[in-house]
Amino acid sequence: MKKSLLACLVVLSASTVLVAESTEFDISLKAGLTSLDNNDGWHFKKTTIAADATYDLGYVLKPRVDLVYINVDEKKGGVDSLWQLALDGQYELDLSDEYYVDPYLFAGLGYEMVSGERKGFGDKFFFQGGFGLKYPVTDMLNIVTEFKALQIFDTSDNGEDNEFALLVGANMPFHTQEVVDDRDHDGVLDPSDLCPNTPAGTKVDANGCAIKPKIVEEVIPEPVQEPEPVVVLDSDNDGVTDDVDICPNTPYKFKVNKVGCGIKKTLQVHFESNAARLTKNSMSKIKEFAKYMKSLPNVSVTIEGYTDSSGLEHKNKVLSKQRALAVKKALVHYGIAPSRIVAVGKGSLNPIADNTTLAGRAKNRRIEAIIHH
Repeated sequence: MKKSLLACLVVLSASTVLVAESTEFDISLKAGLTSLDNNDGWHFKKTTIAADATYDLGYVLKPRVDLVYINVDEKKGGVDSLWQLALDGQYELDLSDEYYVDPYLFAGLGYEMVSGERKGFGDKFFFQGGFGLKYPVTDMLNIVTEFKALQIFDTSDNGEDNEFALLVGANMPFHTQEVVDDRDHDGVLDPSDLCPNTPAGTKVDANGCAIKPKIVEEVIPEPVQEPEPVVVLDSDNDGVTDDVDICPNTPYKFKVNKVGCGIKKTLQVHFESNAARLTKNSMSKIKEFAKYMKSLPNVSVTIEGYTDSSGLEHKNKVLSKQRALAVKKALVHYGIAPSRIVAVGKGSLNPIADNTTLAGRAKNRRIEAIIHH
């Protein structure tokens, strides 16, 4: 028994280390009651403590590792406790934001280890499944409730054959995001700053470079023969001519640097009211942006979601993050690797228009894409 429990803890520790290296995982800590003797109905009497880690690989099913302790506490010579280790797949349902709850389903295989074994109650493999609800509280905390049913594979000894559990606890998402800095404090973020060491107090242009004062001198031109005008094209209409543009396929209205490479764009996408579901007309805009990212395979992007100032700020942060994640999922659907995309929820920060007017609030509800070369 001790060797089995030690192996269980080693496997869970290894799984946790693997998850900790990721930037998209959740950890849940729960407590509740388990019903072990179900021949004449459910009897939720046994104290239960559980922990699980869920990792988002960008697919429909998320791998999940469960570790559960059940205090059985039978009389002397009976079972003291149960330890369970399981590997599940978790599926999260996509409901409208008006419900303000995130349901999910899970199922998988596991192994139950018994402390203080007796006849008909020993170490065995099992199958389990269940469902749960997550209630967002903040960006870093959800309240979670869960129901789980467990079926033992081998019931030939007429001992325990199934279990049921009710649990409640806290879910903590860990989604790290790239911090974009402005080291020289000139108002232009480092990824867009072509002159990153500008002295303090210097007036700069949109690229972070010092604006030189214009010196007007009276010059008497000498008569010269004017050369034939040379017509230089700007095929992608980004303001940088083709002879110096090293990124010639930049989408329309994309903010670019001096050599024509995109650094920032407000994506013209729209969502259903008070929801994170993209409208059908918005998918063509995301498909166009995905085509641009495919033409530059070495760049990554930060998708920033914004709302207007209406409503509670913590709800705005949750909604803006969900909208940014919806754009990320759409880009992944069009062939962009998840590792090239970071989704960030900004809430009502950094407004670009007046939040006291309908037109201003509409402009503030936006998605911005920051390109990192």
